[in-house]
Amino acid sequence: MKATTKRALSILVSAGLLVMALVVFTVLIRPEYAAISGLRGQLASKSTALEDETNAIGQVRNLISQYQGVAKLGDTLSLALPQEEAVSDVVAQINALTNFSGLTVQSLGIAYLPIKPSTIKLSFVKGVGTLKVNLKIFGTYEGLKTFLGELEKNIKVMDVKTLKIDQVGKAEQNLFSYTLAVDTYYQVK
Repeated sequence: MKATTKRALSILVSAGLLVMALVVFTVLIRPEYAAISGLRGQLASKSTALEDETNAIGQVRNLISQYQGVAKLGDTLSLALPQEEAVSDVVAQINALTNFSGLTVQSLGIAYLPIKPSTIKLSFVKGVGTLKVNLKIFGTYEGLKTFLGELEKNIKVMDVKTLKIDQVGKAEQNLFSYTLAVDTYYQVK
């Protein structure tokens, strides 16, 4: 065979192999590549769905664990808004808060305010009663700040309605007399 024939034959064989490769690519590889791309999309979609479901299950478990103590919630609510006046409890709580704050109770008076009818129509709650605690205490300004902070965090709902501050002694002594009106609430049945 001549060299030119060998060259022509090798070019034809090369061209034939190239055509065969293109045919194999378009007939066999391209459809499978499209199928693989579709499967990758499904996998990503299902992975996202699994992650969302796992998060939802975790949130439900947290809610279940939080609300397992619903009976305790009722007890806590009855401490915050008791079912009776509980004057002795109010006095004890105020006394404990003033002692903790380093203040001294000089006088304490309690007045019953008119009962407010319940805005929510519940058969077991007729209204909310209010006790007004008139309080005169003595101590430092820091003690008052501590007292008001603890009163705010107290489990029983108490609102400071009025506060009057009077200087006692010399200015450098940091001693004051405080007159407060504090409202506390209870359920009327």
